[in-house]
Amino acid sequence: METWKTNLDETKKRYIDWWNHKGIILNMWEHFQEGVKPHADIPAPSPAKDLNQKWFDPQWRAEYLDWYVAHSSLKADILPVANTQLGPGSLAAILGGVFEGGEDTIWIHPDPDFNDEIVFNPEHPNWILHKELLKACKAKANGHYYVGMPDLMEGLDVLAALKGTDKVLLDTVMQPEVLEQQMQQINDIYFKVFDELYDIIREGDEMAFCYFSSWAPGKMSKLQSDISTMISEDDYRRFVQPFIREQCQKIDYTLYHLDGVGAMHHLPALLEIEELNAIQWTPGVGEPQGGSPKWYDLYKKILAGGKSIMACWVTLDELKPLLDNIGADGVHLEMDFHNEREVEQAMRIVEEYSSSSSDVSKEDLLKEEAAATKQETIVVKDSAAAGNEALKPLFNAIVDGKLEPAIEVTKKAIAEGVQPQEIINNYMIKAMGEVGQRFQDGKAFVPQLLMAGRAMKGALELLKPLLQGSASTTIGKVVIGTVKGDLHDIGKNLVASMLEGCGFEVINIGIDVSCDKFVEEVKKNKADILCMSALLTTTMTYMQEVINALEAAGIRHQVKVMIGGAPVSQGFADEIGADGYSDNANTAVAVAKELMGLHK
Repeated sequence: METWKTNLDETKKRYIDWWNHKGIILNMWEHFQEGVKPHADIPAPSPAKDLNQKWFDPQWRAEYLDWYVAHSSLKADILPVANTQLGPGSLAAILGGVFEGGEDTIWIHPDPDFNDEIVFNPEHPNWILHKELLKACKAKANGHYYVGMPDLMEGLDVLAALKGTDKVLLDTVMQPEVLEQQMQQINDIYFKVFDELYDIIREGDEMAFCYFSSWAPGKMSKLQSDISTMISEDDYRRFVQPFIREQCQKIDYTLYHLDGVGAMHHLPALLEIEELNAIQWTPGVGEPQGGSPKWYDLYKKILAGGKSIMACWVTLDELKPLLDNIGADGVHLEMDFHNEREVEQAMRIVEEYSSSSSDVSKEDLLKEEAAATKQETIVVKDSAAAGNEALKPLFNAIVDGKLEPAIEVTKKAIAEGVQPQEIINNYMIKAMGEVGQRFQDGKAFVPQLLMAGRAMKGALELLKPLLQGSASTTIGKVVIGTVKGDLHDIGKNLVASMLEGCGFEVINIGIDVSCDKFVEEVKKNKADILCMSALLTTTMTYMQEVINALEAAGIRHQVKVMIGGAPVSQGFADEIGADGYSDNANTAVAVAKELMGLHK
């Protein structure tokens, strides 16, 4: 292999050291081309005719990636890697999920025919596409660069892509044995798929991975469970940890992608996996990135646990303080470079740490971690509901997420002539409020919210016929949807369930909703509140367009606008003229009530 990277042997040595928890790697995810002298005279292909060609035409992508790598900087430890990813979690597409190419990423929609059977079909067109893409890129590379392993992903994230996040989370409670069986089936298929793709892309035994542009002298993979932000530590150890451990045992070099502050409570379970080599930290939208002092203690904890770290989007001014605080052994830096001058500055800084071993020992890190650990006690409020003794089981059934008991108690109450409003206000709404508080206190997780919402809705369906024509049926009418270009719905659905459980009438109009659709539904339903959700920074700006459309339609003054989602903030809400903002499902209820002029 004669690559365009002249110092590849030095970079390989640093990677081998890093996998063994030594030294520093100075890299970046993706590449930059500005001001770079091309490594070869490779012409750019004609622009893609459409998004399908951009993502799903193996020959066009192979030509584009050939040009891309030839014109990219490969200084320091930046690797020559062709990024062949077919969307985050493309194993789901291989197993029947539906591809859709977007401007900046690839969406994978649930399999419309999924029936809880995890089946690998070697003739599936999405599997054939993976192999054809890698083979086309390997032929075009001609030994000048690595062809990266696609981001297949595994476990709960793949299953969520196949059948929907809500259903997977409910399975942790309703059919855990089936879920465990599916996790094992996905793992078994993952190894088969991985091995076949590895045989296409490998150079001898060594390989590169698309995400984080990383390298190893043998089989390597990036592992993750982003959905785990929504489950408890116990559920993580049951439905995630065993299957991650099996991957770490069967794949020589493993890097776990720890994504967002909501996933940090699973770090102890990760550190229990002896075979796991390294952990990559992604702070998430709205948080300072990987070089911030906010994450020093997290990195120390990981290093003290015997794992190497990968810190991402580190800026030049953050580099030296970071290394001074966490040491220089087992540190992979994914820098935020813009030009080769910055790369050279970073190389000079790193050189200061390369000539001697780190001053921070594992024992020092363990001592610091012990000193930083604080015991926190969360007080759980008394969940007893005052009032009719016969209806207390309804409160408990909703809090515990038990559908059948909630329905039975409600049927009995109706037969005995209990007023629907008493059942709703004194038991259902209070129960959902209790679940929401437990969620906010870290004593309940998304599956518990979903189960409680399911139990509440089942009981509420019995009451709706009795409430028709009543002016006091609801405390307000809400239209809710995820904005155009964004297909995420779990957060939106949680907010919808909490609002409905706390007395609002909710019209959930789904995902990828246009301005016209929002305006139409607000008019048709005479909504008091319009709730908009976005999970992507690229789609959140569409919220401003919706507000402008409400103004153009002459109905902005008739409806309050609430916004939420990971990248959204109070500052952004103020900037676009929204009336309310919430960062979680529980506080969304309080904000909505405040907008309706009700007490929190």
